[in-house]
Amino acid sequence: MISQPFQPTMDIPYYYPCNFPLIHEILQRQGSISSLGLLASSRLYSLTSCSDRGLIKPYFHKLDYEEPMWEVFGEREFDSFEQGKAYIRERLENEGPLVVTGTSYCLPYGDDYRNPEYIHKLVKQDSRLHLVDHWLAVYGMDEEQFYVYDPVPSKYMGAVSSPDFQEFWKGNKNISELEIARRKETLRTYGTMEIRAVETLDSAGYRNMLRSALATQAHEFIAGRTIWEGNRSYYFGQAVTSQLLQRLHPDAEVDREQEKAISAFLFDMRWSRYFFRDLLEEAAQWLDSPHDQYVAEFGAMIARWEQAHKLLQIARMKRSPEWREQLTNIIEQLAADELRWYEALMTTHQHADRFRQIPSTVENPAPTPSHREVIERIVLDSCDELNRYHNAPIPLEHGLQAPLYGSRGRLDSLELVTLLAVVEQSVEDAFGVGITLAEMAAASMPESPYRTVESLVEYLEAQLKPCPKDDEG
Repeated sequence: MISQPFQPTMDIPYYYPCNFPLIHEILQRQGSISSLGLLASSRLYSLTSCSDRGLIKPYFHKLDYEEPMWEVFGEREFDSFEQGKAYIRERLENEGPLVVTGTSYCLPYGDDYRNPEYIHKLVKQDSRLHLVDHWLAVYGMDEEQFYVYDPVPSKYMGAVSSPDFQEFWKGNKNISELEIARRKETLRTYGTMEIRAVETLDSAGYRNMLRSALATQAHEFIAGRTIWEGNRSYYFGQAVTSQLLQRLHPDAEVDREQEKAISAFLFDMRWSRYFFRDLLEEAAQWLDSPHDQYVAEFGAMIARWEQAHKLLQIARMKRSPEWREQLTNIIEQLAADELRWYEALMTTHQHADRFRQIPSTVENPAPTPSHREVIERIVLDSCDELNRYHNAPIPLEHGLQAPLYGSRGRLDSLELVTLLAVVEQSVEDAFGVGITLAEMAAASMPESPYRTVESLVEYLEAQLKPCPKDDEG
């Protein structure tokens, strides 16, 4: 059974994440005009952003914008394959293709299929990758197979056997080797995602959304905002270029590892510009002049940034003693030209409405939690996550006195390691520091820090004791 005629886009640029092509197809089937470039820009993938740790990635949710184009309004997780299969059949008969989540490790047409490197890259020491579920769309099924649309990264559309689809749909939660992998989202077994347009866009609405995206992008780039969350900082727009220039400053100590980090930083800055170039090309098709000129000028800007990266690679290989000074001069000129370009774009769209911002409704904000309270919440939330998603037996009704491991505890060694991995990730998110807890020798000590929730909190409190420099801006 094929739900309806389905001829989606297959030629997706490699830099798009797996969800955008699926969302694009769903919105179009709902009668809303859409494009990949506008979808990416609606989440500000087109705006360069980074953290204080030098990681370039989108941080849309650190800013204060509402979802302008689409939203997830229903996330399901079924208890069994047969139950989920019945839901897919009903959904296909009545509404059309459905987005499901699972693991690319079990998709026979992809490079990740049963590939040990898929596991290794997520669990290796010092990995900066986060485990996330893979999205694809189901557009048909029969008793023996499911028909799927999976354009990124596999560019695949066709049949998958029912046993293979079941293994995919069990998700990463079902792969025991990944228990210790870092993650920032809830992993699902037999999961589905319901997507809907925030507003159905006709031609006029689509043009207005393009203008809003351009105006928002220009505003945020020029503003160069810095967002502080606890001890962490996040930089946007031209502030990211400033961070790069700080790393190149003559007084900054730069060894080979730091050179490599600077090179990666400069290389990764390109992705946001690719997304924005796609938006500009849409604007050139839908809006009046001078957007075709903006496309050409921005394309030349991208080429200059890529040339700067090539020059850095050559200078590193030749061990040129003046590479930092040379690269600084190039980037300072690039930054000035880019800022002038954005100012011109802002002038063109000075009357356009930017994306709506989330209104502040808190008149009397709650007091900032203490250092101890933050740690307690991290440990209790991690225990709750383990109970809910790993069927662990931590009796949280006992609060801080809840036993974890040892003579009174109910966790086995694998469950303890999983809990500590979740705590480590949460600590890094909250405090911006990496810690290592999974030392099983400590678990067997008479005064093990893993005996109870409270002993783990006290152990973390000692390790994370604030120092004066942590409180300085």
